[in-house]
Amino acid sequence: MKALKKIGSILFCLLPALLAFAIQTAVSFAAIFLKIFLQIAAHQDLLVGSSDPQAMMQYIVNSVMSSIMDSQFLAGISAAYGVIAALILGFWYWKKFCPKRQPHRKAASIINPQIAGGLVILMIGMQYISAYVMMLLAAVNPGWYRAYEELLKSVGFGDVTLLLAVYSILIAPISEELIFRGVTLKYAEKAMPFIAANILQAFLFGLFHANVIQGAYAFVVGLFCGYVCHKGGSLYLSILFHMLFNLWGTFAPELLDYSGGSILLHGFIFAVAVCLSAVGIFLYQGGIKKRPPMTNAVPKNLD
Repeated sequence: MKALKKIGSILFCLLPALLAFAIQTAVSFAAIFLKIFLQIAAHQDLLVGSSDPQAMMQYIVNSVMSSIMDSQFLAGISAAYGVIAALILGFWYWKKFCPKRQPHRKAASIINPQIAGGLVILMIGMQYISAYVMMLLAAVNPGWYRAYEELLKSVGFGDVTLLLAVYSILIAPISEELIFRGVTLKYAEKAMPFIAANILQAFLFGLFHANVIQGAYAFVVGLFCGYVCHKGGSLYLSILFHMLFNLWGTFAPELLDYSGGSILLHGFIFAVAVCLSAVGIFLYQGGIKKRPPMTNAVPKNLD
């Protein structure tokens, strides 16, 4: 009986990701159907009066397909999904994991300059480590990387727009942290030790990205987001780390990049990245120890 309950608890950890996938699918289909409806409505007069309705319908279909593949349209779908997912999963997280009588937590008890500095240094190290994970996978199967590049082009990362930047830097970190480091990790920690729970949520985070390259580095970064959230005792910290990571990836992906063929130089860069990550973790942990403790005072019941 205990074994069945344990299995049930583990399976329940999949629910937030499945819910997010369902929201993403529903928003995508709704946006596509709305686009089709608007295109038909815009050409209704031409369609009725056309001597060749079939040709006109084919024109509308081609127009819809072209607009659906537009990077702005895809970014809009992503942004709409992210906002809806953040609202739904945020409500779930607040309802289940935020004690109603917990006193308001001051900013100084969450973050300080040393914690912020540690997160920045850790983020830079992780940028390079994740880049080398991508390079390794691209060497194993170049087709994986080509598919990843096509995905980036389709959503407009070749020419970053305001909408895409807002989604990448603000909406996605909030919604994804609520889904994976928020609800998923909290439930997983109830069913298993933190290390196993962290691996599970990071695996689901990588799987959610639905392609090998992005999924692999999302798994690696997800592990560190889980660590940041767990060690710091606040989802705000993993959201900040995620925002910093996406900020660099959106506006400075090739900053300090080396694409030459020197194995020694690549090895040196990777070693520096590992050291940077270690320094970032050291500073982060030290900053956490310096935070003032939260007050244990509980507001009086006014009823």
